[in-house]
Amino acid sequence: MDTSDIKLREVYILRDLSEYFRLREMLNEILSSYNVKSSLEILKKIERGELPEHPTYEDYLEAKSLEEDLKLLKESLKKQFEELI
Repeated sequence: MDTSDIKLREVYILRDLSEYFRLREMLNEILSSYNVKSSLEILKKIERGELPEHPTYEDYLEAKSLEEDLKLLKESLKKQFEELI
């Protein structure tokens, strides 16, 4: 792997890290507004009647989507690091 390939991979890693932190912050804002640690906890609170279904369910869906995106991004970053090192 030549120097230009390494630099390009570093740029991609930095881009993906930035996106990871942006998404994580969005997720944390949603979760903290309901005083929970996961989207599943939001859903359980809705099911128990502790939170109103609307608009909480939309926040649950957004948090779930963000969790899935973060998982995929984390896996991608791990692979990128392994290939770089």
